[in-house]
Amino acid sequence: MKIPVLLNGEKKILDAKADESLRDVLRKEGLLSVKEGCGKGKCGSCTVLLDDKPVPSCIIPVGIVRNASIETLEFFLMTKDAEDIITGFKQAGINMCGFCNSSRILSTYALLKKVYRPSNEDLEKLADCTNCNCTDKKTFMNGVMYATAAKHDREGRKNGIV
Repeated sequence: MKIPVLLNGEKKILDAKADESLRDVLRKEGLLSVKEGCGKGKCGSCTVLLDDKPVPSCIIPVGIVRNASIETLEFFLMTKDAEDIITGFKQAGINMCGFCNSSRILSTYALLKKVYRPSNEDLEKLADCTNCNCTDKKTFMNGVMYATAAKHDREGRKNGIV
């Protein structure tokens, strides 16, 4: 089956069986940030942005992504939003293991896109959804707050406010 998509900013035709997982197809494309984990959509190691929303690609049949926009961590890391998140994570002292990178970075992006100033409840929810042993919950929550500050600082400079 030929499936047209916008993959990491480029029009692409994926050649796959409709019921094949998006994760497996992306890995065949050489996109190795899409990791193999639990295969049940729980661990987050295969997270991608599907139409700008973080999803576990292991449970998405590739047949339903026709004409969708898909971004992997490789592509996202080249954006200003990623710079803000990485800056915030570094300020908090976060050293991710590699297994959780997609989930934590892309989920943080989605939260900061939706919420200007995340509440403690927002941060708790995010931390609970992107759980990994490489970073404790409080440090991760602090990293998201630092990322929020980095984003606001960048946007303020862009708009001539700072």
